[in-house]
Amino acid sequence: MAVVGSRRPTPYGEAVSERLAQDLAAAGVIVISGLALGIDGAAHRGALAGAGCTVAVMGTGVDLVYPRQHAELAARILAAGGALVSEFADGTPPRRGHFPKRNWTMAALADAVVVVEAGEGSGALLTAEAGLALSKEVMAVPGSVFSPLSVGCHQLLRDGAGLVQNARDVLAVVGRSQEVLDDPLQPPSRLGLAALGGRDGLLRHLSDVLPLTAAELARKLQLGFAETLARLTALELDGSVRRRGEGFLRVPPRE
Repeated sequence: MAVVGSRRPTPYGEAVSERLAQDLAAAGVIVISGLALGIDGAAHRGALAGAGCTVAVMGTGVDLVYPRQHAELAARILAAGGALVSEFADGTPPRRGHFPKRNWTMAALADAVVVVEAGEGSGALLTAEAGLALSKEVMAVPGSVFSPLSVGCHQLLRDGAGLVQNARDVLAVVGRSQEVLDDPLQPPSRLGLAALGGRDGLLRHLSDVLPLTAAELARKLQLGFAETLARLTALELDGSVRRRGEGFLRVPPRE
């Protein structure tokens, strides 16, 4: 299954991508994605967490990991028995025109394409279009009506894409299960604030000046990425945390 989406997703989108890929990998599905920041990286990490196999399709030569931040992730993919795949020769640097071609390769390798979050005109939608052109199943995860990153997924759903609420919905498309739309995707375990050292325990690790990414915070707390994102989202909704770029800042209390 190809799992694709935005490079700058919401915490919800990243958490869904990671958990969905984890459940698919645990069911024996090879998870394909593009090694990009955001949804792609979360899908690869989820597949690894599910003790499964994941394949990264690259827009560079396989000897040049892009983005550089994912060099460690690429090494983990290989160590777990996965693969780095590219149609470009070794030494080929990242170029804008390579990534649409990479998207077609992902669609060609997959039995189905699952779009988690995608803004209008995004590369993830190009992967979905490639899947349709190649007669592959295309599915989408619904998102918030307030988020521009839901526009692409909701358009796909209006056009007849399969609705994804859990891994079983995806497995049913290729005849692996008959259970469809019975339960929503189960949230990651240990979501209580106590698991993060309490509310104040999480906030103590955040600065109100220098943003910290969810991945960095997860490493500090030695917790799963999806779990950390879920708590950050809750704190963001109640105004205790705000985003800056790809990181999070603590909001100082009002005097």
